[in-house]
Formats: sequence, structure tokens, C-alpha cells
Amino acid sequence: MKSLLKFEFRKLGKQKSFYISLIIMTALIFITAISYKILLERVANVEEVSGQSIPKTSAAFVLAFVSASMFSMFSAIFTSITVCDDYDNQIVKNIFARGYPRTSYYFAKLIYVFAATTLMFLFALVVSVVAGVALFGFEDISGRLIVLILGQYVVSMSGVAMCLAIAAAIKKLGGVIAANIIIPIAIPLVLQLGDSVPVIDGFKITSVWTDSFLTSLTDINVSTGRIVACILGAVAYTVAFIAAGFAASRKAEV
Repeated sequence: MKSLLKFEFRKLGKQKSFYISLIIMTALIFITAISYKILLERVANVEEVSGQSIPKTSAAFVLAFVSASMFSMFSAIFTSITVCDDYDNQIVKNIFARGYPRTSYYFAKLIYVFAATTLMFLFALVVSVVAGVALFGFEDISGRLIVLILGQYVVSMSGVAMCLAIAAAIKKLGGVIAANIIIPIAIPLVLQLGDSVPVIDGFKITSVWTDSFLTSLTDINVSTGRIVACILGAVAYTVAFIAAGFAASRKAEV
């Protein structure tokens, strides 16, 4: 396992997709921050005009950084390339030929992907703090803000786990990237159809999916109960996706 982990982390310095993602995420965060600042200064009743909530403080902007940086998309692309490269270049076959078990390979890959995407998340967070403070001014950091960001991290990692499971099942880069773009869009649409036929008054099926979790965790005034529910739900999804990815990797042909 140690040898596989060393092998995985040595690749990080050479993975162009990782560094290109960081550059584009930085640009997107600053473009979004500047756009919000211009809208707030020049458009009266901007939220009524745009139909969406516009961050007015650095704390509110930081809470919106996951969507502003398009972290979900870039982490999905990075995960897809990381997994599929091993199959396309016959690296997996060589690893198994040397006697490493599939279990060790899968969990080494899982640890590497989680570590790399955690760095992406932290990088985007730092950039959003810099952009938010530069354009909206400094605010004291509250305990609630930290909890909400930690919650967003847990939810984001559940998305990474889903992408890894899809990559482990499909293995072909084109198909994996397509699936990792289409599936996260398709699931909420299907759940919305379910909400059109209410089963329990006041309950929405979409409220138990990760998109709804992230939306809730961008609201500084969200209830503590909802925060706990979002985090526990994300942990459950993460465990389920890791198990599904492991099962797919065990059955796969190399």
C-alpha cells in the first residue's frame, strides 16, 4: 500500500490537469467576484432583476465559492483523467502483474484522489477569501462560517467519491467525463419530477440530494438541524459511492 501511495503522489507534480484546473478556478472566482461587485454598485434591486441571491459581504461570497470556482466540474475532470490514464496506459495491468491486490490499488487511488481534490478545495477557498476581502472588505470569521465551509467540503467529497465510482466502472476517458457531467445534472432533474407528485406534505425528494445540501450550506442563517442533516447525508453518500466504486473495480476486466 505504501509503495502504491508513493507512486500515486509522485504523479501529482506531473499532472497538468490539476494545475490547469487551479488556474481556471482562480480566474473564475475573481471574475465572479468582480461581476457581483459591479452588479451591486450599478444595478438597483439587483436580486429582483437577476432572480438570484447576490453576495454582499466577503463571508457570503466565500460561502458561494464552491459554485463560483466550479469545483465540482474540475474535480470530476481531474478524477476522470487520473483513473482512466492508468487503464489507457496499461499501468493497472502492470500493477496487478507485480502482485498488488485490487483492494490496495483502489484505496491507494481513493486516498490520492481525495488528497488532491482536497488541495483543490483549499486552494479555491483561499483564493475566494482573498477575492472576497479585496472586493467586499474584511469580516470577522465566525464559528458558523467555519462549520458551513466544513459541511461544503464533506458534500464536495461525496461528489468526488461518485466520480471515482463512475470512473472505476466505465474506465474509458470519454465515457467517464460524459457520465460525470451528465449524471450530476440528470439526477436532480429526475428528483424534481418526483417532487411533482408529492408523497409526504412538505417533503421534497430533492432536499436529500447533494445539490440541495450545498445550497443549504451557502446560507449563513440555515438551521443547525439542517446543517447536521446535510453533513450526515453527505457522509452516507460518500460511503455508498466508495463501496460502489470498490465493487466496480473488483469486477472489472483489465
